[in-house]
Amino acid sequence: MIGQRIKQIRTALGIKQVELAKVLKMNPSAVSQIESGRTNPSLETLSELGKIYNINLHWLITGTGEMFNTIAETESQSGAWDNFQKLMNERLEEIVQARKDLMDSDIVEIAVSGEIAAGAPIENYGASLEVVTVSRSLINGSLSDFVALRVNGRSMEPDIRNQDVVLIRLSNEWRELEGKICAIRIDGGITLKRLLLDDARKMVVLVPINEDFQPIIVDPDSHSDVTLIGSLYFLFRILS
Repeated sequence: MIGQRIKQIRTALGIKQVELAKVLKMNPSAVSQIESGRTNPSLETLSELGKIYNINLHWLITGTGEMFNTIAETESQSGAWDNFQKLMNERLEEIVQARKDLMDSDIVEIAVSGEIAAGAPIENYGASLEVVTVSRSLINGSLSDFVALRVNGRSMEPDIRNQDVVLIRLSNEWRELEGKICAIRIDGGITLKRLLLDDARKMVVLVPINEDFQPIIVDPDSHSDVTLIGSLYFLFRILS
């Protein structure tokens, strides 16, 4: 990695990141990110390194050869620089094409934003744990209309298993979603169940698929928050 070789240069010269950053006219944090491989140095940065410290640009890019130029190599630096620019231009073109291919791809990523209980409601902390990929053609609407959650529990087995990821289409239309598998928030905790409405008793009935679990009867007047998040749209499962 170029970042590792830049760190080797700094070590060989006996200078700190702060000193190198000052010479290259950048923030020390930028040097740290380059050396760790989190970001790539610009063409201008590599050029300055080569000029200021007499670095062999071929070694800097490819890792082969000597770190520093010999006198003969310094005298022929113009030709080496031309080759270096050509190599960098080719790599930049590859990066641009890769980004274009990604944007043209039919695949999109959706962050898994927390857990949903398949049992008693559990609190969803909203921390992004991972992402799932899905074909854009399967998404009917905007990505902002969906949320992905990992199932924690077994009340919806065998159809929905523990650790599956469910894609929920956001909606608060209670009557429209009656009979469907829905995500419901109750006092901050969320659960995944089939939604039934008991109009006679003015209750919400949340029905599990697994017969070992009992339905949850919810009296909205007895809770500070009973909110319909949306209905099950898609299911992701890792097959072992």
